Order: sequence, then C-alpha cells, then structure tokens
Amino acid sequence: MNDEDKYYRLEAEHGVLGAIMIASLNESAGMLDEIVSQMKSGDFWHQDNAALFDVIYDCHAQRMPVDAVTLGGIQRYLPSGKTTLEYTIDLCRNVPSAANWKSYAQQVRKWALVRQFRDLGRIVDKGVYDDLPADEILDQCSLALADLRDLQASGKAGYKRMSDVLPAVLDHMDDVLNDKAPPKLSTGLADLDNLIGFLRQKSMVVIGGRPGGGKTMLGLQIMNHIATRGRGVGLVVSLEMPGEQLTLRTIASLGGVDLRRMDEVKCLEQEEWNRIGLAAGKIKEAELYLLDTPGLTMPAIRAEALKLKREVGLDILMIDYVQIVGTDGKSQNRADAVAKVSIAIMNLSRELAIPILVLAQLNRGPANRPGKKPQASDLKESGQIEQDADAVILVHYDRDSEMGQQGVTELILDKGRQAEAGSCLVQRQGQFGRFVNFAGREPTQEEVEINRPFSEQYKGRKKA
Repeated sequence: MNDEDKYYRLEAEHGVLGAIMIASLNESAGMLDEIVSQMKSGDFWHQDNAALFDVIYDCHAQRMPVDAVTLGGIQRYLPSGKTTLEYTIDLCRNVPSAANWKSYAQQVRKWALVRQFRDLGRIVDKGVYDDLPADEILDQCSLALADLRDLQASGKAGYKRMSDVLPAVLDHMDDVLNDKAPPKLSTGLADLDNLIGFLRQKSMVVIGGRPGGGKTMLGLQIMNHIATRGRGVGLVVSLEMPGEQLTLRTIASLGGVDLRRMDEVKCLEQEEWNRIGLAAGKIKEAELYLLDTPGLTMPAIRAEALKLKREVGLDILMIDYVQIVGTDGKSQNRADAVAKVSIAIMNLSRELAIPILVLAQLNRGPANRPGKKPQASDLKESGQIEQDADAVILVHYDRDSEMGQQGVTELILDKGRQAEAGSCLVQRQGQFGRFVNFAGREPTQEEVEINRPFSEQYKGRKKA
C-alpha cells in the first residue's frame, strides 16, 4: 500500500456503488434517489469509482436504468482500462446487500474530508514554495476551509414534517409575548421600520438606486444604527468605496459634521472637533467591521463572514454592490454571472441566519418614465435579484422635482414577502451622509446637528 492508498477505503466506495446497483435492480427508486443525491464523484478517491459514479449520475438524471449493461453501453472503459461492464458485475457480486449503504456513504464522505484537510496543508506548502505573501496563503486557506464546512454539512439537508417545525415557531411566538425574544433589528428610520416590518433573520433585503441616489448612504446608515445603538455586530463588504471613505461618512453621520468641511480640517471649529470626537467614541465601541478588498467573489465573502460569525458574532451583513461582486469567469454573460451571485447571497442569508443588505444599481429605465419612479424590474443586469430578494427597497431621489430640491427622498417597497408594497418619505441630509425621519418641514440647524427625530407633524405613509 502506497501513501495515497491510506487516504480512502476501497470497500466503502464499493459499498456505496454496489448499493446503488442493488437499489436499481430491486426497483427501489426512493433509496436510489437518496444515495445519488447525497454523493458526488469528488467523494470517491479511486478513479474508476469516481468515473463510474459520474455515469450512474447521468443515467439517473435521464431516468435510464442503472444496471451493468446500460452503464457499459454508455461508457465502455474506465480510467484503469477495465471494462465498465466487468467492473460493475464484480461490484454487484461483492456487495450482497444495500442495507448498510448509509454507513458506507458516511465513510466515503469522511475520508473525502480527510483528504481535504491533507490538501489544505499542501496549499500552505505550495504557497511557501512559490514565495507567496503570508496574507495570500491565508486567504487560500480560508477559502479551502469554507469548502470543508460545505463538505461537513452535506447530507444534512432533507425534507421534514411541518409538525417538526411547529414547536420552534410556537416557542418564538411565546418568547415575543413574554418579552424574551431578541429585539428586532431596526433601520433607525421609524417610517421605514413600519413599512418593511423591521429587518428579519434569514432575509435578503435589496436596496436599489441610481448612482448618487443614496443607496450606499441608506445601507451604511442602517449598519451604523445597528452597530452603535442596537449593539449588534455588522460587516460591511464594500467593493467600490474604500474603508477610509466609509469611516469618514460614518463620522459625519453620527456626529452631524459636514462632509465637505471634513476635507478642510484646518478650518474646523472647536465645536466640530467635539462632534468628531463623540462620533469617534461611538465607532470605537461599535462592533462594525469593514471588508473593502476589490473584486471579492462570493466564496471569499462567505469565508470572511463565517470567520467573523465564529470569532465575534454577526447580526447583519451589507454588500455594496451586487453587480460588481467578482465571479469565477465561467459564465457566458453578465446576467448569468450576477444571477449566480444573487443566488449565493440568498443562500448565505439562510446559512448565517441574518439579514443581508444587498445594494444594487438600477438601469436607466426610471429616467424615461413619467414621474421617474423606479421599479424592481429596473434592477440592472439580472431579474434573478428581484426573484431572490425577500424585500426590494428602491431609493427614489428626483433632484429636478420641488421635493427633491428640498432633500425629500421616497423609499419604495416594491416587493416584500412579509409586508405590503408601499412607500415612505425620509429627509435627505447629504452633507452629513444620512437620512432622517421626514417631518414635513425643513429642519433647523440645531436639529440637524444633534440628529434629533423631528416632530410628528407628518408621518411617512404607505401607498396602495
């Protein structure tokens, strides 16, 4: 036995493949479906076994019989040179029963995991040999570890009775009734909270807008509110704006300091420095993290998010913005690439059990529409984003309108799985990089600087 042979168990691989053949022979469609759905060719170390499983998978997908003759007719030879017919007949002869297939499958997957850990060490060795920077080696290891967690989680999915889920739902309702449930995540804008019903776990919330419309301002403000006032842990993934600029915007927003004045620090008054100090103090206490590496792919974002959740915790994630998330380059067009990113984000929100704010650009459709109001269908490059989203909030800021010139911005809920479509108004304070609750009048400078909610003269309203 050479060293490589120590990294798999041939009898377990044969046990799985033999069980598949027996299940097919006995016309046990349920068992056949279950085995094939839980395995993949990469789980098998032996080349003949991996190749045979690929043929089995293709036959099963096409609803063809999975037997020695059919498999041998599709692929005559296996990588070792043996005929598929002969190899498959031997499998059936040496595996008398399919009763223990789950144990065989578990062994195959465990040894696949062992090989993954071995390969992780090889990644380090190769990186050192190639004289790569330590950060690049660690990034490669992080991606590999994320794949390992995928492998460990495989086989855990499956159907379940609704009655099995019922106790958890009733327990949560009871916790809410008795004030034991975790507090809802607020956006910090009262009318927006009423519109969307707060931010929910396992939700993908899209914030769409034209360039300069305020989508980043809104997303960052929500993240700041949760981290500084809600005492939650947030991660901002910024693929367009560097961390320094995000931090400046946060100081302006929390401290009520004019962004333009912050570019001229020598001209700042003592009162402004005091407000900057107060904002800096809030940021120091907040568990708000930034990831501003350009071109990050979803596997890389997922790896970082899982790492942060494991080490610190994670209550909310923001991605700015979806159309420039890096891809593997295998998609034939941008629409397909963005669709894959969107699906990956949706899956990540379920995996992390947190809301993910997904910023997205709109196309030029609204500019050619009376009233210039955007719609979810205006999301740029892929309809998949709208399809995957649990909520779509569109930032409508018309600079040419009378209200727009006064800084009034409409937040349109175009799609909500658990909320009615509608809209609310907020007051844009662009000089401070934030929105505030709309009061139906221009705020005083004092109210602006202390970021005080305005009087209840006017409440944001839902629209039919």
